Amino acid sequence: MKKSWIVFFLMLMLTIFSAWGSEFNAGPWRFYLRTTHADIPFIIEFSYKGKNLVGTLKNGKEKILLDEIRFNKRNLVIPLQTYELSLELTLQDENAMSGYLVRHNKNPIVKTPVIGSFGIKKRFSFNEKKVPGINLQGKWSLIMTDENNQKSPAIGNFTQKGRRISGSILTGTGDYRYLDGIVSENSFEAASFDGVYNYLFKGQIKNGKLEASLLSNSLTKITGSLDPNAQLPDAYKQTEIKDLKFIFPDLMGQSVALTHEKFKNKPVVVQIYGSWCPNCVDEMNYLIPWYNKNAKRGVEIIALAFERSLSIKDATKQLKKVQKKMNVPYVILQAGSTAEDRPSDKLPGLQNFISFPTTIFLNKNHEVVKVHAGFNGPSTGEFFENWKEEFNTTIDGLLK
Repeated sequence: MKKSWIVFFLMLMLTIFSAWGSEFNAGPWRFYLRTTHADIPFIIEFSYKGKNLVGTLKNGKEKILLDEIRFNKRNLVIPLQTYELSLELTLQDENAMSGYLVRHNKNPIVKTPVIGSFGIKKRFSFNEKKVPGINLQGKWSLIMTDENNQKSPAIGNFTQKGRRISGSILTGTGDYRYLDGIVSENSFEAASFDGVYNYLFKGQIKNGKLEASLLSNSLTKITGSLDPNAQLPDAYKQTEIKDLKFIFPDLMGQSVALTHEKFKNKPVVVQIYGSWCPNCVDEMNYLIPWYNKNAKRGVEIIALAFERSLSIKDATKQLKKVQKKMNVPYVILQAGSTAEDRPSDKLPGLQNFISFPTTIFLNKNHEVVKVHAGFNGPSTGEFFENWKEEFNTTIDGLLK
């Protein structure tokens, strides 16, 4: 009799396990990326498209489609956009999973722990009784101090509606993309997660002064105050090159230079780019539809890609994936394949290179007219709008 009960119990457990092991709870899941200094929350909303499991990563105002998910019994592999990254997770039961954020372009592979819970729609939990006692609305002049005590200026550009805050932090090299969070009494916390820019921004305001930390596997202290006139160093006066010349292979292995017939007597925008760089991807997301609309005016774009893959072969594969998935209509050249390949080594005369992306504007004779270091993406609001206006004004001038 005892043996029969054991057999019955094992069969029952197998049935239960099979029931949730072969199904997946669609709907909202809240995850935490467990970094050295903070657990960073993010939300993925899963659904079925036919028989295929798809997801939407909700990064504040940004909604990122995850349409290449592989689900096998209890295991999920979720590639993140076009990066060499994936979430690799295992269901613990029908309401919980755990695993890692995996960086495949590192040797050895880098894994950061992730845990997830089903049915939670909100990124942050909060006490309703703790009403907001501060207002982050507006432009903030900030000083960022890294772990080596190196200080650099920044601008915080935030919107607050009741308890909710959103916005971004801009630096001289780019922005931290979409920050999204809550205010509780005199404190606030906001997060960003896109796979690469994964941060918790946490702090308080005392006597009108902001004191905060930007937390991930690193810790950056931030102080500042409201300043509607906050400015960063001029992005057009940071990086210089007097004469741009190069010959690099395209993704078919053919050598391409500015002397190619395609670029003859045309202004050219040269984007120093990396597919691993979220600010570069943001800039490319603007340039793709812009080029589709404006190429007929007689202007060209070249992306000089400096990858951080493990090999030349891996870099080529990565760039072909980017070209296909993003439908890039302009030329991508493979200028560098690994982290050892630096723009300052590959482009003679390039001085004070500080940021991916860096955008170089050439006139019809392919003389350097302007160099813009960094990029203010769509999360920066008015700064992005200003950049677009500057970009189009520059192109209009080059076409005259």
